[in-house]
Amino acid sequence: MGDELSRVLRCVRWSVLDYRHEVLDAGTVRAGTGDDVRFLFVLSGAVLVEGLEGEGPRRLEGGRFLLLPRGGTHTVTVLERAELHAGELVAETGDAVLLVRVMPAAVVTCGVLVEDPFVELALRQMALESAAGRPGSVPVLAQLANVVTTAAIRWWVESGCESARVLEGFLHADDVSRALQAIHDDPGAPWTVEGLARLTFASRSVFAQRFRSVVGETPVRYLAQVRMEAAKRLLSDGGGVTDTAVRLGYSSDVAFSRAFRRHTGAAPSQWREVDAALSSAPPAMAATAPTT
Repeated sequence: MGDELSRVLRCVRWSVLDYRHEVLDAGTVRAGTGDDVRFLFVLSGAVLVEGLEGEGPRRLEGGRFLLLPRGGTHTVTVLERAELHAGELVAETGDAVLLVRVMPAAVVTCGVLVEDPFVELALRQMALESAAGRPGSVPVLAQLANVVTTAAIRWWVESGCESARVLEGFLHADDVSRALQAIHDDPGAPWTVEGLARLTFASRSVFAQRFRSVVGETPVRYLAQVRMEAAKRLLSDGGGVTDTAVRLGYSSDVAFSRAFRRHTGAAPSQWREVDAALSSAPPAMAATAPTT
């Protein structure tokens, strides 16, 4: 299993969309929603996680790690004063995309801090890096998040029988992984289903069926989603609508704006204004409500 696990983890990389470190009193509630990969590490105390896809309520105590590969809606209720590290990740490689598609909806590990004590050091450094706001903090946070999630996934694989199915599914999907990597490497390229199929040495129909069975989306729909997520990052970084449209392979501003509105519900310029306002606002508790 060691060699297979190395193959799985070697090319799995994430970037960090959001990260929070909090110490919360009993009775505090946090709500989460969205399709991005999410993690929750309970360093101390205890919480109750409810609303997970296909799962009953899960009590997580100190040292337990929860990974939601495909996100989803859930609530976290603090049962005992708890120190939490939570974040949202996005796949940077085709292998990372593939891994979250073949993993179960919720992965819980315990004992990671005992087996890999460096994980707590990485989490502490993430908290310091996030609070300091130093230049270059984004890639540093991403590297630390990769250390934490890789260690947790490794421990899950080593300690569970369900992980054998995940490894098998991942290792037998090299063809889809190549197509995913190509899309993520250059989302603005003029990709077609035929062109992606050629990368996998398969016919158009065989590739399209295989891609949908593994990823859960058609190649065209998945490409559109990747382009829109890239568009949001470019606009958030100050990119213009025309430049973003060109970089992502759209024939005109109108075509890009139409696709962006369909994906987000807002025109690119409107979305950028709202994003800028949220970025400049003081940090706020994310969808929280203390209970009485």
